[in-house]
Amino acid sequence: MKHLTEEDLVLLYYAEPDAPPEGRSHLAECAACRAAAESLAATFQSLDEWVAPDPRPEFERSSWVRLAPQLAPPMQSRPAAWFLPVRWLVPALCALLLGAFLVGRLSKEPESPVTAALSDQARERILAITLADHLDRAETLLTEISNASDTGTSNFTPERQRAQDLVDEGRLIIQTIARGGSGQSASSTLLDEVERFMLEVANSPDQVSAVEVRSLQRRINTESLLFKVRIIESNLRTKVQKS
Repeated sequence: MKHLTEEDLVLLYYAEPDAPPEGRSHLAECAACRAAAESLAATFQSLDEWVAPDPRPEFERSSWVRLAPQLAPPMQSRPAAWFLPVRWLVPALCALLLGAFLVGRLSKEPESPVTAALSDQARERILAITLADHLDRAETLLTEISNASDTGTSNFTPERQRAQDLVDEGRLIIQTIARGGSGQSASSTLLDEVERFMLEVANSPDQVSAVEVRSLQRRINTESLLFKVRIIESNLRTKVQKS
């Protein structure tokens, strides 16, 4: 068997279903791959000590304030175009079901009839889609920061807000995974890593210097954060398509 790639090592570390089936046995026989795997594991494990804090008390209110202006007007004011385009139908339905799912998981109230009728497989699929979409948004922001100009001073206000939104969203997903005993638990470690970085972005000043931009870019490269997000997101998309 040829040497394992970095992608193979990441998949093995997170115990993802798409990891090479003979990867573990190869690590036992190949000193070079075993050393690379141990180095990768040491890097990941050094980031696991940080514990995600609870969402801010005003999270629900601030989320609604941001969401309300984007809601469609009443149907009677749009008689000719009340329906969603087909390409938005599945994401909208998943968002609705996930919202009911999260309420049932995170509150003390009886579970909503909407989610009570769902099978475990359907719940897992909804959560996988939501997690993949979350990582997709994180990947977009990581890519933009990686490609940002590292000269002069940059306005970081939009990035700060997007990073804070990702932090709030990611915490809810992590709590859902933890409380539900979800099969997505292997992705919680990556979500923690993403959250730590997004917190740093969210807490940055509105105007960032070239030195601060380069520092963020070094973190993305050193921790292989963008690479790991792409791998896990792609794996989730593939899993959803097969389910």
